Amino acid sequence: MALFAATASLLAGIAFAPAARAAEITIGFVNPQTGPFAALGKAARRGMDLALEGAKTNPALKGVTFKVVERDSAAKVADAIRYARELDTREGVDVLMGGLSSAECLSMQQFAREAKLAYLVASGCWVDEFNAPDRINKYAFRIHASNKQRNVAFVSWLSQNVGKRWYVMYSDTAYGQSGLAAFKEAGGNVVGSVGVPFGATDMAAYVSRVDRSADGVYFVFAGRDATLALQEALSQGLGKKMKLAGMQSLVIPEVFAKLPEATEGLAYIGGYLREANGPLDTPENRAFQKAYRGASGDPIPLNGYESYVSTNALLKAIEKSGFRGRDDTDKLISALETLDVPASVQFPGGPLKVRKEDRQGISPLYIGTVRGGTEQVIQQIPASDVVRIK
Repeated sequence: MALFAATASLLAGIAFAPAARAAEITIGFVNPQTGPFAALGKAARRGMDLALEGAKTNPALKGVTFKVVERDSAAKVADAIRYARELDTREGVDVLMGGLSSAECLSMQQFAREAKLAYLVASGCWVDEFNAPDRINKYAFRIHASNKQRNVAFVSWLSQNVGKRWYVMYSDTAYGQSGLAAFKEAGGNVVGSVGVPFGATDMAAYVSRVDRSADGVYFVFAGRDATLALQEALSQGLGKKMKLAGMQSLVIPEVFAKLPEATEGLAYIGGYLREANGPLDTPENRAFQKAYRGASGDPIPLNGYESYVSTNALLKAIEKSGFRGRDDTDKLISALETLDVPASVQFPGGPLKVRKEDRQGISPLYIGTVRGGTEQVIQQIPASDVVRIK
């Protein structure tokens, strides 16, 4: 009888164990759905949703459900912080994500420290200041590469393969200024530069200032500004007279579903290119592209990819730590700061490791060029090289 009672007690404990670990985890997502980054923000949400859909079939997360409470920042810093506070105090979110523009994410990084709330950049936010010693804090993480990581990996290749003297056009924002500084610091020979006010609608005067004696024009723009700057440069015939290069944000599928004919020869660097060829022709990437595209056949948007990977990084840390809510924040942070995962369908661009000292994700980077109207992935910068760039 005593044995039966003990066995019944044990079985009851086993039966109730999964229920005890069940939880609904609420993710607060501050993300532009309107304004100049609207297309980027909508792509980011789709990437997050795809990752969360995949979590439903993960046995390690059985019984755990996810709720996303989104607020439209319209890429405005004041609104981003106001919504972050609202998500924290009114909605009681367990984790904060988002902050697509550099100014937004820098502010949210500091808010995370103030609120003691785990925060992951979902997409965008390549600004180098995120890694500044006075800004780093235990709560804030960025999974994707910084401007400096991209530029250091790219400049020497550009000098050897494309041109040595560059004129830089950049968005006069934290992102653009950071990109210009990183290009110079990486050894780029800058013969001149022009900063374009954020949201400028007439790029003609700025493109006209480009020194045509330079070997090429290097662009550091994002969103609608990238579209307008590139279109104006092409309309003035710069692509026929000079080499064109820049950050991948220049030709992302969110704004160029089809690459303009005049971008032939354009070179750029990024964490993920739209075509699964060259070093990105892997089983993991092809499976991801099939899942993301579905029947549409549309190219994978960069912000969709970045948000998908960032969300999967969060899910992996939740799985590793047993995080079930705000009270487990320290456990989640310990898992995030030691995250080290191989390439998979969840991480189709390659293995991901977080550098603990600055909360920076480390993954391979890719150099691409436009050939025959398609992206050609011509070189991978391995994570073992990227990790040394600080």
